[in-house]
Amino acid sequence: MTTASPIRLALSLASEGEGALSREPVRTLVEGLADGVAVLGETRGFVRGNVAGRARLGGLDGPACHEVLFGRHAPCPACPLDTGQAAVTAEASCAPLPGRGPRPAGVVCVFPSAASSVADSRLFGVLDHVPSAAFVADRDFRFLYANEAFARLHGRGVGDFVGRGMAETVDPQNFARFKQVALSVLRRGKAEEDEIRIDFGDGEKTFLATCLPLANAVGEVDAFCSTLTETTAHRRVEQELDASRRRYQAIVEDQTELVVRLDPELRRIFVNQAAARFSGRPVEALLGGPFLERVPEVEAKALRQRILALSPRAPVCDIRHLLHRPDGLELCLNWTVRAIFDDAGRVREYQAMGRDVTAYWRMERELVKSETKYRDIFEHSAEGIFQFEPTGTMLACNPALARILGYGSAEEVMLEQGDLFRRIQARQDDRLEFLRLLALQGRVFDFEMQVVRRDGRTAWLSVNARAVMDESGRLARVEGAARDITDRKRAEEERMLLVSAVDQSAEGLVIVSRDFRLEYANPAFAQIIAGGQETAGRLDLEAPLAAFLGESVRKMLGLGLRWSGRVRVARPGGGEGVAETLISPVRDATGQIVNHIMLVRDMTYEVGLEKRLRQVEKLEAIGVLAGGVAHDFNNILTPILLNTEMILADIPWKDPLRKPLADVVRASERARDLVRQLLTFSRQGELTVGPLPLTPLVKETVKLARGMVEARVEIRPKVSELALTIEADPAQIHQVLMNLCLNAAQAMPGGGVMEVGLAAVPEPPRQAGPSIAAGLPLAGLAPGPYARVWVSDTGHGMAPDIGERIFEPFFTTKKPGQGTGMGLAAVHGIVKGCGGAVLVTSEVGRGSLFEVFLPLIPKPREEGVS
Repeated sequence: MTTASPIRLALSLASEGEGALSREPVRTLVEGLADGVAVLGETRGFVRGNVAGRARLGGLDGPACHEVLFGRHAPCPACPLDTGQAAVTAEASCAPLPGRGPRPAGVVCVFPSAASSVADSRLFGVLDHVPSAAFVADRDFRFLYANEAFARLHGRGVGDFVGRGMAETVDPQNFARFKQVALSVLRRGKAEEDEIRIDFGDGEKTFLATCLPLANAVGEVDAFCSTLTETTAHRRVEQELDASRRRYQAIVEDQTELVVRLDPELRRIFVNQAAARFSGRPVEALLGGPFLERVPEVEAKALRQRILALSPRAPVCDIRHLLHRPDGLELCLNWTVRAIFDDAGRVREYQAMGRDVTAYWRMERELVKSETKYRDIFEHSAEGIFQFEPTGTMLACNPALARILGYGSAEEVMLEQGDLFRRIQARQDDRLEFLRLLALQGRVFDFEMQVVRRDGRTAWLSVNARAVMDESGRLARVEGAARDITDRKRAEEERMLLVSAVDQSAEGLVIVSRDFRLEYANPAFAQIIAGGQETAGRLDLEAPLAAFLGESVRKMLGLGLRWSGRVRVARPGGGEGVAETLISPVRDATGQIVNHIMLVRDMTYEVGLEKRLRQVEKLEAIGVLAGGVAHDFNNILTPILLNTEMILADIPWKDPLRKPLADVVRASERARDLVRQLLTFSRQGELTVGPLPLTPLVKETVKLARGMVEARVEIRPKVSELALTIEADPAQIHQVLMNLCLNAAQAMPGGGVMEVGLAAVPEPPRQAGPSIAAGLPLAGLAPGPYARVWVSDTGHGMAPDIGERIFEPFFTTKKPGQGTGMGLAAVHGIVKGCGGAVLVTSEVGRGSLFEVFLPLIPKPREEGVS
């Protein structure tokens, strides 16, 4: 058995006061109910109730009702114990028990059993959260439930409605409007929906009222549930939308442009009168037909794909197509199509607005033809065409100009920012002169300028340009054409370079005709012939040319062969030069010999260098031979000298053999000195090498030399006071100086001046003039400072053939018995062993100059104080 109305039962039991559920037959009747019924005390604990109530609340020792029924730790806000009024919720219907005082003595609670409470709680839980106003009432129009939205709509609380009649809580006029709908639902047992207007004092509002019948366990409709959804704003929007639709239709129908609406399959669902007139058919014939039906199928398919590809992000597209009307007229239409989407992003319809652009299309077609013609000239011109602003910014250029400037395309040139005309100039003076002429004349023809390409290389341009003025007379732009003349300029430069190279070449170049007459000779040939810097004319060179073109040479050249060889040239000053010569024929395009070209190189210095090299090699060979001879001779001499000295030690002083044996010892000692000199020349003797200060050594040698030369010879010392130190053996350097001083004194038998000097030079010597070198080759000397020791005399000097042999061992110009010929040979060996060189300059009748160059030891750097 199920109670029809829990709140009515609770109110009925509560009217019995504190003895509720304690008297018969009420207790027996309630005991058989399926719903739980309980009387709760002031502490909200269970006092008595039926079986379902005891099972749900746990009996006398059970927890408070709000903990079991509502799952709350605190009492309900609408509890009758606190408010004194009945309360209806999804979980229970409660009524206060009257007490002796103002506070209720307890509460009568009627709540569903565990099975039915689930359904009721779900229903009321849903209604509590719906945004529409909702309530439940019985047949007597007493509120059994009301949600918060219903209470807010009336400006009251939920407790002001539950358990009370609608007539006393709702405006009578509003109740009368709703009562008719409710009575129909209770009578028919079917839900009804109607739009009603309710006045709340601040204006009348429109609601959609939905009324649902509620049946009890036996199927009797004993209550109803109603929801009120306000539709005031919706109704207002519908009215505005209707007015807007009427205005839209009026605008569309009166529109001169073509207006068409399409469904998602691009079928026409609306066509205005303008579109119907344009197509020549009535509106009814156009509706339902496909869009673009008279367009060729391939073009129409592509246009439809563009329309169908519209999306919420890109809802608009413009399309253009040609239309061939039945009367043969070709028209051009331009459509703007917009896709209309619903909230889910699906296409609802397409709106297309078209315009007849036939006149514009024909003008564009003519313009395109004209532009294509001039664009073809512009794009394929071999010359670079350009337009740039007065600021130098490029406005337009063709691919030829981009190629000339080193760019891949004209678009890359246009991407350059700023004054490009200034940046490409290799010489800004050219740019200023170009602008000056342009401002002065308005046009510039064949102006040559050098520009820098994008890859850094330079190019030459020949530019024709004109200044374009605006309406106010100011310069608007500069336009013109540029031709790449880099190859021509390079050819000119190469030709000039060739001319300059021929004129400035150190080698002589001569061009002669087929009959061997001089046609051209560069300045170097004149210098080779004349031996100086002056330039001779053609008449001056005709005679020397014969030395190169002898009879045998002419015969070979006449056969078309080349000739090469060395020619000795007699120079105007009396000297003789050596020239390396190559003569080749020059042929024309047909293979005929038209000229002969002669290349001449002055080999005079190289020939002298070869002679000196042979001299050095000869001295090296002699040194090796002298060293071997000296060692062998020393091995022979040692037992002779040793045995002779032993015999002298054993015989008496008055023995007649002592004198001959003493002569043998003296001769052996002279031979030993000779061996020592040979070993010094070959650099194989025993040395004591170390740092040697030269200044005191040179001064000491000068003092010793004064006592060894005749008084008629004046010695002039020029010794530097600098601390010049070399790495050498003191005895050897002393020997070098003494040999040079004694040779200088012997070269002046009638007296003269001998100069002995010491100085520092910053770098090794270089041979200049007719000098003789010994020691290390000059080219092999190490870089760095050197000590220069020189000995000069004013004696008879030496002829060149004698000077070339002075460093050979045993060579001497002295009379027999006055010299061994090993002095200068030893000088050569010692200086070479020290890493130095000797230069000899001599002239017959003027004297000789011997210069010894020895590498200095670098001075140690001074360390700073830390």
